Amino acid sequence: MELEKEIQRYSKLNGYPIDVYEPVVCSCGCSELQLYSDDDEGGAIALCTECGSEIDIENSKSYMEDPVQNLCGCDNDRLKLGVGKSYYSDSREVRWVYVGCHCGKCNLVGVYVDWKET
Repeated sequence: MELEKEIQRYSKLNGYPIDVYEPVVCSCGCSELQLYSDDDEGGAIALCTECGSEIDIENSKSYMEDPVQNLCGCDNDRLKLGVGKSYYSDSREVRWVYVGCHCGKCNLVGVYVDWKET
């Protein structure tokens, strides 16, 4: 719940408050993931720490040119992820995407990457 609240707070400050929040969970049921993102191009993928499956967040993988692994400030790479989406008014078209993480090791919560959909 803290992760959703943080994404809501961040998105309001960004000017595009989220309309929907979804936790990111692998099809195997694992919720501890490794996050890779490209801040310049806007995109993120997650790798499951249990089965190694790749999760393409909002179909953004193809836009990523130079993905980097996101680590918590405590150097933990196993994170719980959530995605918040802001829609255009009167539409279900995504305007802005926010990917937030919660570190189970030190309890840090934050938005690690966000981008405007084009």
